[in-house]
Amino acid sequence: MKNIKTLENLEEIKSIDQQKRSIDTHRPFSKELENKIFQKLKLDWNYNSNAIEGNQLSYGETVAFLNFGLTAKGKPFKDHLDIKGHNEAIEFMLQLIKEDRPLSESDIKDLHKIILVEPYFSKTFSPQGIEFQKEIKIGQYKTSPNHVKTVSGDIHYYTNPEEVAFEMNNLLEWYRSAEEENLHPVLMSAIFHHKFTSIHPFDDGNGRLARIVSNFILLKHNYPVIVIKNRDKVQYYAALNIADNGVYEDLIKLFAENIGFSLDIIQKAINGENINEADDLDKEIELFTKQMQVQNIKTVDFEKDKDFLIEIYVKNFLDYVLPKLKQIGELFQEFYINFNSEYENSKNYSKKMINNTSYLVNDNLSKIKNNRFHYYFYFNELIDGEEIFEGGKYSLGFYLEYNFRSKKLEMEVLKENPRYIHLGQYNSYDVMKTKISSKEFLYSEDPKSAFEELARSIINYLMEEIKKNHSKN
Repeated sequence: MKNIKTLENLEEIKSIDQQKRSIDTHRPFSKELENKIFQKLKLDWNYNSNAIEGNQLSYGETVAFLNFGLTAKGKPFKDHLDIKGHNEAIEFMLQLIKEDRPLSESDIKDLHKIILVEPYFSKTFSPQGIEFQKEIKIGQYKTSPNHVKTVSGDIHYYTNPEEVAFEMNNLLEWYRSAEEENLHPVLMSAIFHHKFTSIHPFDDGNGRLARIVSNFILLKHNYPVIVIKNRDKVQYYAALNIADNGVYEDLIKLFAENIGFSLDIIQKAINGENINEADDLDKEIELFTKQMQVQNIKTVDFEKDKDFLIEIYVKNFLDYVLPKLKQIGELFQEFYINFNSEYENSKNYSKKMINNTSYLVNDNLSKIKNNRFHYYFYFNELIDGEEIFEGGKYSLGFYLEYNFRSKKLEMEVLKENPRYIHLGQYNSYDVMKTKISSKEFLYSEDPKSAFEELARSIINYLMEEIKKNHSKN
């Protein structure tokens, strides 16, 4: 242990410790901030840890399955079970930390059961090269060798089945000893990870389980989780191979570097910055942008899934179309947005269009409490600087109407035309709505193409109406 402790002096370890001390001055975090940070890291962790093992689901498919239960057509159902099991194993691991008790072999076996969900058969080869179907059991140590052939054709040997129980007991003894000697948590996590994968105690799921237990060690010592990205798996495997020779420096540096990324995310959240990476939103809607069909489409409950639906379909569209509408709005003296929620007994929430568009949008989105609502965009030219009945000298407006159904979204763009009716000696009027454009699509389809189509129809309508009005003057 003495030689290992010298690795605590690595510059990478000193750097993340300094970063962590700075972050710790802001603790305790609010519950909202804590959840925001962990949900971001957990999504990355769920996706990348399974992807490293060959899971075929994309990041977007992972998000869609965890949020909506959507299963991607053409992808093995086991891939969906892997995501489900990994997510539930993380929750079980968090419960172990809350209970603050020593990690046991029983806990590790329980985690394995949760990760793999159910037994299954997998194609494998006997030492004589004969192919056969092997049953992968859950929560039980392996009963036959699980050595693997590397890319170079060599055999990578793991612990033999009859020695697994002994080696796992030794590993947990090493872990308890490392804690007693106050070995740095990052070193402890990285070395435990390597020792566990060297044993490879189960028929399958060893890599995912190793990463979960590594993060158990980190979280228990108030370090953030490490997320090994799928794109870094070559470097990750290389560091594990070097560690087979008792050289842990590369693996520890890799752990420190990736923990640093997690600390960066926490610091951004503390600063009030956006903690999503540049391509996170694209990843989240990857399922949709591939225009895939899905099997077993689960019905969507607007109240339950509101935040995700609003983010993907409302806020993203408004973020896309509002800058274009603001350019049109420069031709008018006033530009208003009126929000109407049927749940709010048709109360209207109107605000003049100001520079802080995102504040305006987010303020109104917070009032949405029903699956059907609309925005009314209102352009106005005033007479002598004042608005009069029917919007002044020249007005132009349209509705953007949302209707979230159980399996598909309906979006309509409508304009409103007053129609006057003569009733005896009285003049009255009602309103006719003319459809400018409409789009219906399943939640599994591409929202970007729908956004572009609707935005184009809106802008074309506005430009044509403005040209018609000015040709009359």
